[in-house]
Amino acid sequence: MAGYVVPPGAGRSFGPGISVKVERGASPSFAIMESVIPPFWAGPGLHLHRAYDEAVYVLDGTVTFTLDGVEHTCPAGSCVFMPRGVSHGFSNPSAAPARILPVVTPDALRLVEELFQLERVGQVEAQAGLEHAAVDPAAVAALYARYDSELVEG
Repeated sequence: MAGYVVPPGAGRSFGPGISVKVERGASPSFAIMESVIPPFWAGPGLHLHRAYDEAVYVLDGTVTFTLDGVEHTCPAGSCVFMPRGVSHGFSNPSAAPARILPVVTPDALRLVEELFQLERVGQVEAQAGLEHAAVDPAAVAALYARYDSELVEG
């Protein structure tokens, strides 16, 4: 495989504000995505991964990361490392959007993509007026388990 350059603003987009910079399959070890975190977003919830580590570089704004129950306020320029087994989550409690650059494994990227697919199905069902339109917590838990990860109660 040859090296490549992803120009500013380029990359495959999925979900709101996510742009993949290094695709799964380009490297067996990692993938990179840029993500815009909307104002006052509560985040994905505390979770952990048993099989892989993650790192996130804060590009713009301030993001609150929780690592093993301890909150850290991380302004632009901060780098957060989340080793496997450490419960973690992040949020944007401010009125301004924030932007992060997660460096993850290909499986972690797949997990995020599939979570957005579940959310998208729930949104479509809600718009159609279906009775059980919310994302099924059991489906989310099963998805995390498939990627050797789990949601952690806070």
